[in-house]
Amino acid sequence: MSVALGQDAIVLSGNCGAEEAESLLALIQAHPGMAVDIAGVEWVHTALWQILIALGPPVRGVPLHGFIHDWILPLLAHDTSDRRAS
Repeated sequence: MSVALGQDAIVLSGNCGAEEAESLLALIQAHPGMAVDIAGVEWVHTALWQILIALGPPVRGVPLHGFIHDWILPLLAHDTSDRRAS
C-alpha cells in the first residue's frame, strides 16, 4: 500500500495510483492537522494531488522526482483558505 498511517505523519511512498485516493482522503479526515510525508513518492496520480490541494494538510519531505518538487510543491504551498470558504 502506497498510502499509510505512520507514527507522526500520513506517508505516501512509491507509485500512488488513483485507487489510493479514498484511503488518503479518509486518513486526512480522521487525523486533521497531521502532516503528509511525500519524501518517498516516485509518481502520484492527480487525484491524490487534488485532495492535498483541496484539504491543505501540512506536506513535508523532499520528493524523489524533480517534477514534483518544481511544479507540484508550489501548488501545495499556496494558501487555499479562499477556496475552502465557499
